[in-house]
Amino acid sequence: MRYKASHEKTSRGTVNSDGFTLVELLVVIAIIGTLAALFSGNILTALKKGDEVSCTNNLKNIGQAAIAYSLDKRFFPVAKGKFPPAYESLNVLVRSSAGSGLKPDVFICPSSIDEKAELDDDYGFVLDEMSNSYAWLGKKTKAATNSGTILGCDDSIVDKENDIEENHDGFLIVVYADSSVKKLEINDMEEGADLPKNLVGQEGGN
Repeated sequence: MRYKASHEKTSRGTVNSDGFTLVELLVVIAIIGTLAALFSGNILTALKKGDEVSCTNNLKNIGQAAIAYSLDKRFFPVAKGKFPPAYESLNVLVRSSAGSGLKPDVFICPSSIDEKAELDDDYGFVLDEMSNSYAWLGKKTKAATNSGTILGCDDSIVDKENDIEENHDGFLIVVYADSSVKKLEINDMEEGADLPKNLVGQEGGN
C-alpha cells in the first residue's frame, strides 16, 4: 500500500509540474508582440534623432574649420575647376592648417551608407565620393559673404520613389557662413532643386 500511495503522489506531482499550456504560450507571445510594436517605433525615432544630432555636430565642425580657412585665405575652400565635386573641395580644407584637426568620421552622416576614409601611415586621409556625405560650395565664395550663405549640407534627402534611402527623411541639415547649423525642410527648397543654390554633390556640376 505504501508503494501505491507513493506512486499516486508522484503522478499527481507530474501533472502539476506541466509547463505552460498552449493558450498561455499564445498569450505570452501576444504580449511580447504588442510590447515590441510599441517600443520599436520609439527606438527607431530615438535612433533617427541621434543621427540628426551627430550630423549637426559634423557640419558644425566642418563649418567652423571652413570659416577659419576663409579668414586666412579670404575665400572659403573650393577646389579648382567649374563646380568641382564636393569631396575635392573638402579635401582642400582637410589639407589646410584650419582643417588639420578634422577626422574622417566628421565627413560621414550617420544616416548615410558612406564609409569613412582610411587613415594613411601619417594619419592623413583623402576623401572621395564614397567617404563624404556632404554637399559643398561649387564656386569661389568670399569670406565676407552674407551670413545666410549656405556652405554645405547633406548631399541627398530620402526619396524612396527614386531609390534614395539614405540621409534624412524630408529635410537637409545645412551649415551657414556664420557656422550656425539648421534644418532645411524639403518644402522650403526651390522647386525641382536637389540641393540649395550654389552647392554641389559628389559628382560636381550644377
